[in-house]
Order: sequence, then C-alpha cells, then structure tokens
Amino acid sequence: MPWWRRSKGAASGQVIDQSGALVPVKSEQFDDLAELGRYVAANGIRVVDPGVPLSTYAGTAAALNVWETQPSVRKVTDYIARALATIPWHVYERVSDTDRRRVTDHPLAQLLANPAPAVTPSRLWHSVILDWLIHDRWCVQVLPNADTPSGWELRRKPARRMHVLADDDDQPAWLHLISSRGPSQVVPVPGPYLFDHGYATIGADGTSPMETMRQILAEQSEAVAYRRAVWKNGARVPAVIERPADAPGWSKTAKERFQAAFNLFMGRGSSVGGTPILEDGMRLVTVDAFKPVDTQDIEGRKLTDAEVSSFYHIPPELVGAREGTFSNIDAFRQMLYTHGIGPDITMMQDVLNTMLVPLIAPGTDLYVEANVEAKLRGSFTEQAMLLQTAVGAPYMLRSEARARQNLPHVDGTDELITPMNVVVGGLASPTDTAPPPQLPKGQGRPA
Repeated sequence: MPWWRRSKGAASGQVIDQSGALVPVKSEQFDDLAELGRYVAANGIRVVDPGVPLSTYAGTAAALNVWETQPSVRKVTDYIARALATIPWHVYERVSDTDRRRVTDHPLAQLLANPAPAVTPSRLWHSVILDWLIHDRWCVQVLPNADTPSGWELRRKPARRMHVLADDDDQPAWLHLISSRGPSQVVPVPGPYLFDHGYATIGADGTSPMETMRQILAEQSEAVAYRRAVWKNGARVPAVIERPADAPGWSKTAKERFQAAFNLFMGRGSSVGGTPILEDGMRLVTVDAFKPVDTQDIEGRKLTDAEVSSFYHIPPELVGAREGTFSNIDAFRQMLYTHGIGPDITMMQDVLNTMLVPLIAPGTDLYVEANVEAKLRGSFTEQAMLLQTAVGAPYMLRSEARARQNLPHVDGTDELITPMNVVVGGLASPTDTAPPPQLPKGQGRPA
C-alpha cells in the first residue's frame, strides 16, 4: 500500500498553486517520497519548506545504503577521504605582501591541531569528507570548550541529521539540524557552523552522487546477483559417471554402497585423491561444466571501479581499476593533488578562511592553508638532490643529519660545512662538474 495519498477531486481537497489560487486536484498516489517530491516541484505546489525537496529526506538513507553495500563506492570514496583528511592545515600571518609567518601558538592553529577531546584531526575530517562525497553536503559545529588548549571544539554534524534550507534564490539561509534527543532546530546562517554543499536543481542541499550513479550501481548489483546465482546453480563437477542401460539391475543397497564408496574419493574420506573403482561397465566422462572465468567477475568489478573513479575525478589506476606502471602511477599521484582533489582542497580551504577564521581570529591577518607539499614530497634522496641543486651548496648541518638518524648530538657539528670547490661564482653545486677553462681573448676553444 502507498504510504501517502493525496485528496481527490474538488469535493475531497484542493491545493494552492503558485498564484495562490485554490485548484482542485485529481486522483493520484505516490509510492515514495522521491515521486512525491518530483510532483510537487513540477506543479509548483507550495510546501512548508521550499528549500529542501521531500525526496531529499528519503535519499539520505538510500545514499548511506549504497556506501555500505557497493564495494566500488566505498573503495573510491574512502581513498579520497583518506587522501584529503591526512593533509595538515597550517595557519599563517600575512605580515606584508612579500612576508608570511607560520603561526603555531594561536587558538586557531591549536584548534586545527586538536579539534576535540579524543578526536584526532584526520579522523574528524575523514568523516566530514565522507559526508561530502556521499551526500554532497557537510557541517561542523564550532563550540566553546574550556577543556581544550584552544578553548574551542569542532563537532561534526552528520549529513543524515543536517539539511541546508534555502531562500527563493537557492541561497543557504538556515540549517535544519535534526536531533534524536529533542526537537529539531532551524538556525540562521552565518553562525557558529562550518558547512558546504554542492549544486542542486532545487534548493541548496546538494545532490547526492549516489543518485546520479544509481543506474551504474544498479547494473553492478544485478551483475553480482547473476554471478551469485551462476555459482550456486551451475555445475561444479567436471565429470559424470555413465552406467550402461543394459547393465545388471542395481538394487537400492548396491547403489547406496557405490555412492558411499565414491564419496571417499571426493574429499569426504581417507581415500581422497585416489582412483575410484567403477563397476558394471561404468565410465567416467568429462563434461563442459561451468568455469569461473565465464562470469567475468574481475572484469566487471574493475569496470565499476573505473566508472566510479572517473565520476569522482581520480585516475582509476590509483584504486587498482586499471593496471599501471611505476612511472605513470607516480605521475597520477602528483595529478591527484592538483587536478583530481585539488579543487576539493581549495573549497575546504575557502570554508575555513571565510567561516572559521572570523569566529576564532576576528580582526587579524591570519589565514589557513593546506600543506599539500607534505603529500607531494619525494623520497629523501630526491629531496636532497633537489635542495642541494637549488641552494648551490650543502643545506643541512651535521647535527641535523645525526638527528635524522636518531644519533646523539656531538659538539662542533652545528656549523654548515661548505666544500672548497663550492664558492660564489664557481660551481653551482658540489654535484656539478668543473667549469670549462678560461681562455685568453682572441683564442678559440681547443678542438
């Protein structure tokens, strides 16, 4: 039975159209919230909350179910969330147009380093980013907390309990916060909340990617169900035993004795792996039975992984959907933090600078920046070669090198040593070769 039925005819009910006139309605019924929401939007029927279509509330639970049941979605979204959540956030002070200073002792920096008691920064942002990737919206509440070093606390508001209500121009105007312990709250924005949302055709609540990928994921679900049925019902024995039609009569006792003896050779007894003894002219005949390769299970899963990866704008090679080499995997890793999730980093950075900084550090020249360089650093050997070439001389103290190797400090190692062959105007780096000899004027280079 449908859970919702609208009144029928002028005698039973009327609705208000966009002009405010009463309009009789015909007989219709709706099987779910999505169908009702589409009808309301298409016919311009006014509802109490024009900012959030009714279908959104039904889609929230459906999106969570997709993440729980679809391996491709969880694999890709978890990969992106882990990559984004482990990027450290640094706070800087804009001293001048050409001078920036790293700030570590301000409450803003302390809050980003310790967002809440018993909650690490990476774990907080991992959950927040998953909300964003699954529901296309996220929210974090900023609360005073005297028990933290910064005096503040960041608390995630799950996307399933939060909706963005919009005005007539689809601009966010309120946050609808649903609580399981009390009445729901509708709070105006801006306020003590950090939030963001994607595009929606109606309102400002975002559009879940799970809705867009529904057809692809449904195809994958059907493929998995088909392969499971094939595995369950397909023949698994590559051979059968044929008994001649003119063989002597086979009593029930003789048949049961033969079956019991044959089971010993099929892995159910001490004679497993041996050779069965056939009787009465029986023959062991091989058949073209079901083969696991026929279901193309691996190919189907890789295809879905690649589709979901492309949807989230990351190279499929990074999640194993396509094979790659060492060189192109390294190139894809570099692209991940620029073209792949680079826009996501910028959007989160914008939220912190426009919503969090005015709350914690009003009237200051502080700003938050993602330290993407920490994710793009090469090996120690690559970094050493690059820095040594860039500065034109050794850049590390002997004491710093000993500390990197966890060796004790030794007196006299706090001075930078510059080799004699590295001087200003000489070699650019101790790894370079000797400069060409200077010849007197008028003489060419030797052949």
